[in-house]
Amino acid sequence: MFLQNGFRNALLDSPIEILRALDCDLVGISVARFSLPIEQAFAKSLFDRAIADGDVSDATPVYICSGESQVHVPGEPLRPIRVIGIDPAGHWFVDQRIDLQLEKLTTTFTALLDSRSRSKYGFELPKLDAIQKQSIELADQPIEIVGLVEIGTDFANDGSMIVSERTFGKLFPSRTLDSRLSQVDLALFRVRDGANHPQVAGRLTKMNDRLWVVMPRDQLMAREVQFWNQQTPVGAIFFIGSIVGFAVGLIICYQILFNIINDSLPEFATLKAIGYENRYFVTLVIKQATYLSILGFVPAVITSWFLFDGIEWIIGLPMHLTLSRVSFVFALTVGMCLISGVIALRKLFTADPASLF
Repeated sequence: MFLQNGFRNALLDSPIEILRALDCDLVGISVARFSLPIEQAFAKSLFDRAIADGDVSDATPVYICSGESQVHVPGEPLRPIRVIGIDPAGHWFVDQRIDLQLEKLTTTFTALLDSRSRSKYGFELPKLDAIQKQSIELADQPIEIVGLVEIGTDFANDGSMIVSERTFGKLFPSRTLDSRLSQVDLALFRVRDGANHPQVAGRLTKMNDRLWVVMPRDQLMAREVQFWNQQTPVGAIFFIGSIVGFAVGLIICYQILFNIINDSLPEFATLKAIGYENRYFVTLVIKQATYLSILGFVPAVITSWFLFDGIEWIIGLPMHLTLSRVSFVFALTVGMCLISGVIALRKLFTADPASLF
């Protein structure tokens, strides 16, 4: 159950890792972009109008390309990689270490590489000096890796690079008009203190609700999680896997408790004959089921911790083992053992002391 829930949570966490990394209040996104990996942009002129709003204290456009952005590492085939273009002079990341790295992007055709990009690209991770010795090309242009950051992969992107707006425009001229970037993928807004975020988001959306929608960052993250959880088969597959894991555990626990009861049936029958009520046996078996769940859960947590770290290191997906998720699996484990114990009690309830002696 830990592994199945871990993969399911990785599916739900990975698409929003980029949003979680950004430090902003509101995000503008094209209405046609029903999921973040979908490449749908809106006109930059709409962003330029939005920054004139009195409640917007700061704003920046973000450019994302995955389809045209082919990276080539010597000895490896061309592979698509997500390229994120942003103003290097701004401070738009929660992790200040990324902001410090952005200052290195003042020169054209320089980039920051996601250190969690998958090994199939051929990057000499995690050594920056070794990567800088590789002749790397991005969109048929030589690119210099000047730093490493940590963002993470998802089910749509195996790796990422961050470049300046100027470099982004040089790499993807189809996204420019009169040598200026004309299409924006995400618009990040910071709102002045005291302003109502949903109201500001609604007012910005009404500037042209046929082209874009502006919403609080947390709301966009929740929408993305809902899409991957409910609208894709992958979420259902891992959910079914968790149910199967629960069912298998239920059967195993039942067999263990049933055998314990069956082996001790003469002793239990004797206790029934001298007047012990069924309530006593229910309490006894529930205690055994609880002990069984705890004894099985503790090594499972430790094993899952190491497995999650290994899987995250190998494939780059965020395998977070949070307290809430551990508690959820613990509740499932205890419930599984208790249900098994209640089912196994039927053998004891129907036992007739007279027929055993």
